[in-house]
Amino acid sequence: MGFTMDQISRKDFILGAGLAAGAAWMSTSTRLAAAVTAAEEPTFAERLGWPKGSRVLMIHADDAGMSKGSNDAIIETIEAGTVTSASVMMTCSWVPGYMRWIEDHPDVCTGVHLVFTSEWDDYRWSPVLGQDTVPGLLDKWGRLPDSVAEVVASATADEVEAEMRAQIEFAGRIGMKVSHIDSHMGTLFATPQYFERFMKVSIDTQIPMLIAGGHMTQAASENPLAAALLKPLVPTIWNNGLPVLDDIDTRSYSWKSTDKIVEFSQMVRDLKPGITWFNVHPTIPSDEAKHITNDRKLLWGDYYTLVNPEMKKVIEQEGVILTSWVEIMERRKAVGDSVAL
Repeated sequence: MGFTMDQISRKDFILGAGLAAGAAWMSTSTRLAAAVTAAEEPTFAERLGWPKGSRVLMIHADDAGMSKGSNDAIIETIEAGTVTSASVMMTCSWVPGYMRWIEDHPDVCTGVHLVFTSEWDDYRWSPVLGQDTVPGLLDKWGRLPDSVAEVVASATADEVEAEMRAQIEFAGRIGMKVSHIDSHMGTLFATPQYFERFMKVSIDTQIPMLIAGGHMTQAASENPLAAALLKPLVPTIWNNGLPVLDDIDTRSYSWKSTDKIVEFSQMVRDLKPGITWFNVHPTIPSDEAKHITNDRKLLWGDYYTLVNPEMKKVIEQEGVILTSWVEIMERRKAVGDSVAL
């Protein structure tokens, strides 16, 4: 693959790390060409109909369905008006609890957090498909592998695509209006073969996928090679009728504190024009959640900050527009082929 598996950490793996792991996808000349900035080009927010200079923010919560603590926290942050999108781990045991809430809130932006790993020590989950269908996605316990490295070592792209489609189909079968698809622990960004299948499924189903191709200020800061590698793929996604973001920000995962109001507020103030996707993992600190996640204070910090009225106040004071995958897909349909790349 051109990269070593020890680049992929276990429980602290985030999207950017997965992208960086695939840094050998392209030749040096292609990477240099992709790294050229296009500040003069319109943002994807403008392409989707927002006025020039608009700062549009999607605060997205991962891991709905993983635990009651995750469900309760995500629900509270959505009701607080800060989180505007969430994705559900269809392989986990608390999906029914979250879906019962969704039944009463059908307009909430809800996607599928595509899962190919089961990374915690004592709380494990299995693929939606069975052993005979995706043997490369099973460990000795019949659960999903512990790490992205193990997935890459054992699972074919065909198996990954089959499980991806099964998780999306399962979500639709239980009544979810799937607003988007993204990747737990960044597995789908770990190899070019996996990412190609991710694109294929998104285009086939016309369900938006997580991808940025605008100014990519934070994405390029976190992983400059990764940002450059993905940018050439953006026209294919956009020209197939799907929306694209301007930037991806995963910094909250590195802010390992129960008090993040300063960091979150500064993130809002520093937003560049365009659509920024800001990733969070709110969880209520319970005995269950502490045992599952090894007492990760960063998760409690996301929750405490996003239910704090000060957070919504800062967003409003800064004139930042909150959006969701539902809205940007509606806008993408509305502009159609008139803004082809």
